[in-house]
Amino acid sequence: MEKIKILSNVSDERRNPGEVEVEYFSPRQRTQVALKKLFLFWGIALVSVLIPIFHFVTVPLFFGLGLFFAYRSYQSQGQVLSGETHCPHCQNKIVVQKAELQWPISEICQNCARVVRIEPANESK
Repeated sequence: MEKIKILSNVSDERRNPGEVEVEYFSPRQRTQVALKKLFLFWGIALVSVLIPIFHFVTVPLFFGLGLFFAYRSYQSQGQVLSGETHCPHCQNKIVVQKAELQWPISEICQNCARVVRIEPANESK
């Protein structure tokens, strides 16, 4: 696990600092997570064969979703475990929820309902 400094913004020049805790995945872990998601959706597709008439739609749907989410999981670098920052618009505290690590991370401010875009802080500035 690693703590990363972040900057949050709401589509303008205002930025607020924060911090997130991240767990990076090894290639083996990424493959395992991707295969779990693939087999989950393909299992649902297999079970949906038993649904009369709807199986013409649900089987291809879950088959495709399995491929999509497995690929997306494999591309993920890791997982955001927790974090916090403040909304640049209203200064309300924003708790970063557990999610896949794909920059930028988006959270919704519970006070002003703006989409807060979270990116890693560039240390070289």
